[in-house]
Amino acid sequence: MDDPILTAIAVALSTRAVEGLTDAGREALASLMHLVRRKATGHRELRASLVAEPTSPEGDDRAVELRRALGDAAARDPSFDQELRRRWETFHQTTVRADAVTNTVSGQVTGPVVQARDISGGVHVGLPAQQHRP
Repeated sequence: MDDPILTAIAVALSTRAVEGLTDAGREALASLMHLVRRKATGHRELRASLVAEPTSPEGDDRAVELRRALGDAAARDPSFDQELRRRWETFHQTTVRADAVTNTVSGQVTGPVVQARDISGGVHVGLPAQQHRP
């Protein structure tokens, strides 16, 4: 079963996106990276997935491999799993604003994902319906 927390951690670590983070957010992400790197010294697959370069232009393959390696490391070491989740929660709390929308996408996703907020009225996604004139 796909764990959305491990998936989110893998994406955050594989993209190393720090733009827009507060100092607290950067510190929390650094703490998370430190924990994972420390664990990777004794876990070959995790170490390899951390240093791997993406093989596709989208870079999704790196996050998938990192997610698998994190899952394996967490399954083998419950204390690592617990600490990983604790540090993720700390990071997550530093990056979520009170007025922000937080989405979680899990499972097999094929195609685009749409985020919407503050919608009133109807929403139509896709090509406009053809209008028939008599």
